[in-house]
Amino acid sequence: MAEEKDLVAIAFKADKSREFLVNKLAGLAEVNDFPVPADALRVGTLDSLMSLSDDISKMDALAEGTCFKLFRQHEDLKGGIAPSVMGTDVMTYATKQWDWDEAKFQLKTPLRELAEMISGKIGGLEEELKAKVAELNALKGSLQAFERRGQGNLMVRGLGDIVQEDDILDSEYMTTVMVVIQKSSMKEFLLEYERLGDYVVPLSAKAISEDSEYVLFGVTLFKKCLDQFKTSCREKRFTVREFEFNAEALAADDAKKAEDEAECSRQTAMLSNWCAINYAEGLTMMMHLKAIRVFIESVLRYGLTSYRGQGMAPNMQAVMLTPAKGKMDALRKTLGSLFATSASLMDEGGDEVAVPGAAGEFYPYVSVSVSVFPPVL
Repeated sequence: MAEEKDLVAIAFKADKSREFLVNKLAGLAEVNDFPVPADALRVGTLDSLMSLSDDISKMDALAEGTCFKLFRQHEDLKGGIAPSVMGTDVMTYATKQWDWDEAKFQLKTPLRELAEMISGKIGGLEEELKAKVAELNALKGSLQAFERRGQGNLMVRGLGDIVQEDDILDSEYMTTVMVVIQKSSMKEFLLEYERLGDYVVPLSAKAISEDSEYVLFGVTLFKKCLDQFKTSCREKRFTVREFEFNAEALAADDAKKAEDEAECSRQTAMLSNWCAINYAEGLTMMMHLKAIRVFIESVLRYGLTSYRGQGMAPNMQAVMLTPAKGKMDALRKTLGSLFATSASLMDEGGDEVAVPGAAGEFYPYVSVSVSVFPPVL
């Protein structure tokens, strides 16, 4: 059965069985347990639940957003390969393998404290991701700056990797000037360059490089006519490129580029591994928040009931639905008919009532979307 990418966690009164739902939703959705530890989570007071129900949706949205960022960053670094959770694909983990981690998130902790602790950890992941991505982007920016030096035509590109030491004469009295000439003007330049200054060395013009439009010449002259030569070049629309050959600076640039390339590769590999680990961690924590949200909305909607003669417990059970592709509308319609008497939009007088914990579109059952894949941008 082809599946939708988004899951739906639902909860309903404990008087209906999971098997009942499996039979009714055949062909519309796969039904799996969603192990919300309802009998162990602390209910607290009605006021505390109402207050937390207003905040838990924001925590939930933050968790999903952070997981999406980690997912996309991993895909970008791994060439489209999606992350997994301990070697398990995320859909299988979310629908069949997730369970409450009591070692990390103790059930005896007050509900708000528990939710805020999980949300805080997820927020920490997002901040750490921002810092790591910024550091990697700074390295990439440095490498791109090196690349840009070698891009473009001879009018704009860097000359450091073109001009060699033996192309330059630099002494107390003499220097070599780099001049860029349009190919269509090359004959004119060769005929006139010796007369562009009073002390240009005859026959010193040397073609160093060329591209599809321009030729780079080196011309040797006495420094005392340098300004005159530059002015004459401007009048003739020959472009003098300011360039100073510095072997030590060029070697330092090459070393810096090699160092940045190695560091960029190292940080890319480390960030990829970090995203894989922390996406799994973030998704796990997001599932815990989803469970808390389902629990809160269920208690507010269905209340408590006697539990095995041991006191009161939430009157709920939760399942995770994997809708069949293209069947979401039919699934919602079927669920609506199945649970129409579980909750109502009308009170006894026929007036609409607000349902505690319900956000957005109302359903006659608790419904929380679970998106394990980021939306397509």
